Amino acid sequence: MGALVVVLALVTLGNPVAVAQPPAQPQNSVGSGLLQTVAGLPPIQALAEITRQLFGPDGRYIPWARQLPPLPVPHTPQATPCPSGGPECITHVIQEMQRRGREMIDACSDNAPMLLSYLTATRATQNITGSPGEFEDPAFLRNWDLQFADYYFRALDDYYHGRRDAVPGAWRQAFQAADTHSVTVLADAVLGYNAHITRDLPFVIADIGVTAPDGTSRKRDHERASQMLTEYQHQVLTALTGMYEDADPTMRAGANLEPMVYMSFTQVIQAWREYAWRAAEQLLLAPTPADRAAVADQIENLSQTLSQIIVQLFTRNDPPPHQGPCAKPTAELDRELGQA
Repeated sequence: MGALVVVLALVTLGNPVAVAQPPAQPQNSVGSGLLQTVAGLPPIQALAEITRQLFGPDGRYIPWARQLPPLPVPHTPQATPCPSGGPECITHVIQEMQRRGREMIDACSDNAPMLLSYLTATRATQNITGSPGEFEDPAFLRNWDLQFADYYFRALDDYYHGRRDAVPGAWRQAFQAADTHSVTVLADAVLGYNAHITRDLPFVIADIGVTAPDGTSRKRDHERASQMLTEYQHQVLTALTGMYEDADPTMRAGANLEPMVYMSFTQVIQAWREYAWRAAEQLLLAPTPADRAAVADQIENLSQTLSQIIVQLFTRNDPPPHQGPCAKPTAELDRELGQA
């Protein structure tokens, strides 16, 4: 896990997305500073140094990305898949995830760990957007959630209904690993996170816009969502361990490394979400279609590179033939899937 966070976080932060004529940006980015600090350190020491810089001593979330101001991006027409912006927007997503999740669990699918993790995060989004004062524009977050989920559902449907040329490369790698049972349960989830955050999220943010009609940046709500999602990762990891520790003993090993695993996982997610925001800005600021296509290519290439790294780090070492992991029946699993 130390190697995971060092490689995934720093590869992401160390890959700025640029257009032909990029806006002026500070030279000393968080990514370049961390790269200089940990260069040459062994993975565990590098992990400790990153943790020291990004987290407090108790491992709580520190919103370091809030120190990075948004670029001035004009308001653009926004996708509004749920015009009402009400709680029912996310309720629809949860119900669809539960339907798909029941099918995956029944089939012992390797895609289930990602979906169950995503379902937990989506429930958290529904809860927190219902709390007054948490977000400047809850309706915007609900539309983001629905648009984001649509990218995931579309990738699943295209891949498993034979439209694989339409599936982004990072998703194809995730689904291929799932179909061949070639990586651990945690890697099944992380491959999905990578495809959905580093590949899908830049396009989703660009779809819904980074600037409100009054000129206010949406980045504060983006950062609050990042904080909420990272805070729920402990719950995600605990739930996955309870469901899959019998099917995949590496989940028990991960649980024994808490809080290191938790901190590592959340650091990676923070880095990926900050990258997604910056990539979306560059998609929107690209002066020509060719420049936008170049940014899109960089997004695709980075997400696929990260997928390859994850597969290499978490390839199963038990002898084949490999079977899909079957989740242990629990009351919590029944509640998540709407069966309790």
